[in-house]
Amino acid sequence: MFSIIIPSYNNLNYLKICLSSLEKNSFYKNEIIVHLNIGTDKSDEYLVLKDIKFTQTNYNAGICEGVNMASKLATKDYIIYAHDDFYFCPGWDTVLVN
Repeated sequence: MFSIIIPSYNNLNYLKICLSSLEKNSFYKNEIIVHLNIGTDKSDEYLVLKDIKFTQTNYNAGICEGVNMASKLATKDYIIYAHDDFYFCPGWDTVLVN
């Protein structure tokens, strides 16, 4: 249904909470794509372990460049822009669809 683009900058603890909320509270099978700016906090290892698509730069590309890079991997009909410190509430995606 949705491709969810999430830029992150060495914020693994919050990113885990965000991704967990998506897994727990999404009704639809959404695609998650993260862009890691630098990612020296082992975020890349975590995303590989969770089989989540991501792009990465070894410099702080910023939000605009990072989101644009990640969006090129999107395959769903709609793109949602989020942040790594978002928490997705139950049924968030059904509300958007309706």
